[in-house]
Amino acid sequence: MSTFLISRCLVGFIVVLLLSGQSSAKGGGGFGQGENRYHPHYIESLPPEIRNTIIHQCGAPKATQAFARYADNFQKVVLRYEHFYCSAGGTFCDPSGCLHQVYVSSHGHYRLVRSYYAPGGE
Repeated sequence: MSTFLISRCLVGFIVVLLLSGQSSAKGGGGFGQGENRYHPHYIESLPPEIRNTIIHQCGAPKATQAFARYADNFQKVVLRYEHFYCSAGGTFCDPSGCLHQVYVSSHGHYRLVRSYYAPGGE
């Protein structure tokens, strides 16, 4: 195979990758759906104590990937409700910001240690 043909194939492959990345960034369907999609998976993957509390608040919650932030080697979980959707309603944001909750693991169980309202992105 000539160097020219290999280069051409490589360029074609890169173009295909770039084009597929653009369609997923614009919210196109398929495998590469953007991380900003609300989905129940982001609730289901939470630790059981946290998940059960959220499901109790909202029967069928959905969230984006940014809803839960883990820190300290998964010992701390911060929930950011600006990335949360509850079909049953509920007020998780007000003019001062959106609800954030901090859970800490102690003896293998997570417990709520702090709730506060913060502007989005904090």
